[in-house]
Amino acid sequence: MLLREFFGRSLDIKQDKKDHEGKEWEDDLFWFILDHDRLHKDYFHPLASKVKAQHDKKDFNKETYIKELMPMVEKGCKEFYSSKKMNGQLGKLFPKELRDGMCERLFDHYFDDILKDKYKIK
Repeated sequence: MLLREFFGRSLDIKQDKKDHEGKEWEDDLFWFILDHDRLHKDYFHPLASKVKAQHDKKDFNKETYIKELMPMVEKGCKEFYSSKKMNGQLGKLFPKELRDGMCERLFDHYFDDILKDKYKIK
């Protein structure tokens, strides 16, 4: 017995393949950056110690720290490009909107953990 016998005719759901592919790339890139030890050592740990020291102050500006993640994201994009042996221009494959969104997503992912002292930050 098929489920559509219970619920009527089946729906033909069309997804925009381009949007779906972009989302997959963004997720793959996000996890690639999270799992990359060298990027964390070079970029994340210094930023995390700044965030930890400054988060209680009145002039704490989240946007400033999000922007400071951009070098990490750009380096991650380049290494992702190389590791996946991709073709095409980096700027077209990883547009500014994607990189900006990635910075914000990484900051949101890390922020609570930084405040909870889950990282060994000096």
